[in-house]
Amino acid sequence: MCAVISAAARVASLPALVGNSDVSHRGFQLVRGGPGDHGPVYQLLNAVFASPTRESYSASLDDPFYEPNDRILVRRGLQVLSHAQVTQQAIHFGAQSLPVAGLHAVATLPEFRRQGFATAVVRLAEERMRADGAEAALLNTSEPHFFRALGWVVCGRHSLARGHARPILAELSSRGVPAAADMPHIRPLRQVELPSVMKVYNAAIAGRYGALERTEAYWRWLASRGGFDQIFVAMGGNDLRAWDAFDSPVVGYVVLKENQILELMTLPSLGSRNCPAGLTRCQAAEQLLARACHEAIERDLHAVQFHAPPDDPLFELFRIAGGELHHREQFAGEVQMVKLFDPARFLARIGPELQRRLAAAGRKQAELGFSLDGEKRLLTVSRRGVRFKRANLGRNYLRLNQAEFVRLLLGHDALPATTAHGRIYASTRLASDTAQVLFPPLALWRSPWDELYL
Repeated sequence: MCAVISAAARVASLPALVGNSDVSHRGFQLVRGGPGDHGPVYQLLNAVFASPTRESYSASLDDPFYEPNDRILVRRGLQVLSHAQVTQQAIHFGAQSLPVAGLHAVATLPEFRRQGFATAVVRLAEERMRADGAEAALLNTSEPHFFRALGWVVCGRHSLARGHARPILAELSSRGVPAAADMPHIRPLRQVELPSVMKVYNAAIAGRYGALERTEAYWRWLASRGGFDQIFVAMGGNDLRAWDAFDSPVVGYVVLKENQILELMTLPSLGSRNCPAGLTRCQAAEQLLARACHEAIERDLHAVQFHAPPDDPLFELFRIAGGELHHREQFAGEVQMVKLFDPARFLARIGPELQRRLAAAGRKQAELGFSLDGEKRLLTVSRRGVRFKRANLGRNYLRLNQAEFVRLLLGHDALPATTAHGRIYASTRLASDTAQVLFPPLALWRSPWDELYL
């Protein structure tokens, strides 16, 4: 059954929905979705995006955390005119888990645009996110100007490399990586080995920033929904008979879709205990990359696209092989955007992370003022906790706008770059040094395998 907002709330929302036009808004409803909306939503998404296929759309409904009321709709009768979908997630933020929400597939039928429908569904989606306890909302979009007007901030960079498969294989061969036929340690994933792959992922992303936390149920859905062509694993054992065991020694894996390497992960440390065959982390990653290049050639796709965190060492191999590296805000017309619902609450949430950074710099306490669009705030970090309150700035402060503040908290840029371009002003050298200790640039990265919602 559809969860329709209250009559009072609908009356408040619909004028914004239709603006000041004389069009009667009787019959327009701003609602949360229900099972009966799956068909009309599919028709809307295909009309706007020319996707997804029926098979992929049906698979998306099997997400273990999906609920029909995760969709926010504008309906007229049974027809869906505008749509947005909310997902509840948690990401790694250093040693912490951070509850976030994803916003997906914001779309309005062309003939019903410029009436405020998209704004209405996004605002109601944000209310849902806040109520569910998300600290931040994330999205990928080709329309940043629309979302910027609603308080969203461009934050995060696409991180990938493109290169031709044969030069990459030649470089790998010069490093001693054998041909595909001579790599018995690389082979397709067997379903019983999924728990081992999960362990590799958890070990690889521990302490990193932005990667999604994946439960076992979510992993099994990822592996069954068909959003990839093949998964290959790197095996670390000498005993071929052990490869059929439930606890087979998987030390790495790669997820392929056409000519794209969506995800390549290896155990952070491989030695004689984890890898009896002597396969090192670097060798496992290089052999998985070689297998991906061979697969691309066999499919007559002679270029490969590699997605990974910006500090992945395989990027250097792509550069040497003449490939192109992309670490920038916009790629293929899309940017990543973030909305922090309550920066003060967010700072309190990441308090242990700020304390850890301060301790690593040999400091017990720090104070830093912020002039945010003229509003004065003071941040205090000590062993007793984190406070962010209205107060006088003191001598050591930063002057910046709200968008730069969000990017600073999330490590989007190094502070010297933002001050050099005049986007942030530091009152003293101590203010600059303190900000760099508390808010260093971070290698934020979300796997594109998690982003395949359409």
